[in-house]
Amino acid sequence: MRYEDGSPYAYTPGIGVPQGVQAINVGWLERQEEFPRGEAPTEFVHALAVLCRDNSSNRMRGWQSCTLPHPEGMPPYPVVANVDGTEVALGSAEIRLLARDGRWLIAPNLVLHYVTAHGYLPPGEFIEAVTARRAIPEPPSGMPRF
Repeated sequence: MRYEDGSPYAYTPGIGVPQGVQAINVGWLERQEEFPRGEAPTEFVHALAVLCRDNSSNRMRGWQSCTLPHPEGMPPYPVVANVDGTEVALGSAEIRLLARDGRWLIAPNLVLHYVTAHGYLPPGEFIEAVTARRAIPEPPSGMPRF
């Protein structure tokens, strides 16, 4: 899936996003697309990894693989990250964060791989929200998902 950073969230509209909430895409990358690159702050990368481990939401049944080029060949399927000694499979869920202005910033949890393996540098407001750990919790099971 490829959605431009800052575009209206469109992956699963109406699922888990309350009516009236402005939700935007961050980190939905595809091969052969240009994207911002740079060195991400260490504190951000660690906070992102912890959020992917502890706060993934909107889980799907299948796995999205990384379609970006890998010099060493294809990455494992699913992509797995080691987060403080715990293996976390990426590519089947999202992380949702609250921006300072109240918008929701929604990224695939595969964004961790994009940052660490491909040098993707997300928008500053996403880095700030991740570092501040403003995750939006998933509703408890049995609760309506809006």
